[in-house]
Amino acid sequence: MDHDVIQLEQQSLEALRHNYPLLQQLSGSIMFVAENESPTLTATAWHLTEADNLMLKQLGVKGAILELLDTLVEQRKQKRIRPNRQGRLLLNAGQLGVEWLSDDSISLLAYRNAS
Repeated sequence: MDHDVIQLEQQSLEALRHNYPLLQQLSGSIMFVAENESPTLTATAWHLTEADNLMLKQLGVKGAILELLDTLVEQRKQKRIRPNRQGRLLLNAGQLGVEWLSDDSISLLAYRNAS
């Protein structure tokens, strides 16, 4: 069952990359966390250039990324796959990947001043 969810995550990331080709030009990361009782993201921290952040927002890509991350968190929580609350979406010149982090490895304070 875990393998199916992980495979679905990879397919979802590939679909996002395919639907938004501009992601192939970006390098950076997006940290995310969903508090234990929350079915969706509680906080994100976008580690991209200011210009890239603005472009993603203007083109609606930020919303698509947030929706995808919400879905990935929700799927892992439903299937009780851990870790399932914190992670980092890595953008590396066309490659997209999610690195799941152990629960409580990053405090919500880390997100407070992020863009």
